[in-house]
Amino acid sequence: MKKFIKNISGKVFVIQAENELEMQVENLFSIFETIETEKWVEGFSIQIGWSRFIVSIKGEEYHILSPDYSKNPFEDDTEDLTLALWVQLEQVHFLRKLNINNSETVRFSDKVVVAKNILEVDSIYLQRSSDCEQGDSGWYIGAVNEEDDTEELEAFYAYQLLKIRPSLIQVLALPYEYMAVFEKDEVQAVLNENDEDVFN
Repeated sequence: MKKFIKNISGKVFVIQAENELEMQVENLFSIFETIETEKWVEGFSIQIGWSRFIVSIKGEEYHILSPDYSKNPFEDDTEDLTLALWVQLEQVHFLRKLNINNSETVRFSDKVVVAKNILEVDSIYLQRSSDCEQGDSGWYIGAVNEEDDTEELEAFYAYQLLKIRPSLIQVLALPYEYMAVFEKDEVQAVLNENDEDVFN
């Protein structure tokens, strides 16, 4: 892990993450450069896409934290932003690959509805509906094959997919009315709102 340091309006900002995420770190510094300096107080937080980023003042340094997705992100924070920045990189990279500009943000705390035990099945699909309430991602995960399907439903927070099936994280910023089809950890197809495959 590397410590990145930048002087912003006379204050020393510190971000820690893996070295290969340097570009994402620079983007995060750039966002903080646009925030009024009077907001830089202990505990100030800003939601950027998937993650929240939180200011923690240690002496003269302003450290940027994120929720700790390896623990309980509603209670635990971490100075290691690797996971938070990796998720955003994965999602942005996937959208760029498909030339999609009208993405819909999903937050780590948004709910995902899943057919019971379906995350253990190889062939699954994720479908996103715009008909959802606040705090709901609009995503439903079901089985491609009817014999694997179940009427029972369960709900997860989006961040829990990082532990259960991390390959799904990349598609979560797709627009409403899109569908992604997976075989194990590989995307097989992405259908837009007109049922056209925009992946292949």
